[in-house]
Amino acid sequence: MSRRRPVYIFLSLLALVLSGTVVVLSSFAFYLKVNPVAYLTEDQVPILDTSTRWNASDHGQVERIPRILHQTWKSETLPEKWEGVSQACRDMMPDYEYMLWTDAKSRDFIARHYPWFLDTFDHYPYNIQRADAIRYFVLYHYGGIYMDLDIGCNRPLDPLLVHKVILPKTIPVGLSNDLMFTEKHHPFLETTIHNLIAFDYNWILNYPTVMFSTGPMFLSMVYGLYVSKHRVTADADIRVLPKALYGKNINTGEAPYSFFAHYYGSSWHADDAAFIGFLGTWGKSLMWLGL
Repeated sequence: MSRRRPVYIFLSLLALVLSGTVVVLSSFAFYLKVNPVAYLTEDQVPILDTSTRWNASDHGQVERIPRILHQTWKSETLPEKWEGVSQACRDMMPDYEYMLWTDAKSRDFIARHYPWFLDTFDHYPYNIQRADAIRYFVLYHYGGIYMDLDIGCNRPLDPLLVHKVILPKTIPVGLSNDLMFTEKHHPFLETTIHNLIAFDYNWILNYPTVMFSTGPMFLSMVYGLYVSKHRVTADADIRVLPKALYGKNINTGEAPYSFFAHYYGSSWHADDAAFIGFLGTWGKSLMWLGL
């Protein structure tokens, strides 16, 4: 009996952790459910080929999102495997301003424009938290489009610029922060940057610490808070990009009109998405094994 006791303790702890995980994921799935009317659909967005450009004023619409493409990397030299992906997007849309936020530029920007956040920015334990945070601040400050380096462009993004904010739906729950569109000084991004300090907790493990302090789950929770306070306008203000237009986590041929190609680099958010997906898929089975 004494030899089996450590095994029983381990399985009991496993059951406790996994049951908690299942409860948390189920709660988030309910809380972060996106209203169907918030989704952009293929019939609402003009689908262009790789060379056709689109201007909102020609169609009686207003272009709200500035033609600025933001990306982040530790230095001015992009990694070789992503340099071509990034350059292809810029070549497709040469009239878009390109802003690369290096570690040094990011800190200087926060120190100059948002000094109230500098202490939090400097004391994040993980570099990815700073990379997450800066994208929210520059989008609020300038507006434009943020894209991770492992996201490519299938077609010009011009038709999407008539909206105020666009965020992509991710799996298993919530929204992703690897791709974001927003007009300058939108109140949702203001809410986002002012919640970073409130959500700055260390959850011991790196995955939950990053996800819930600056990453996709943080953004998803802020979205939930914002929608709950702006029920009349939120669904029209913040449009959600479905996988048919986002192009991520799809089977071959499933999203022929996607604006984006995903090369699934070994980035932090690719890892944490896999981790959450694993728990969402196998969490209940492992919990019963622990029991």
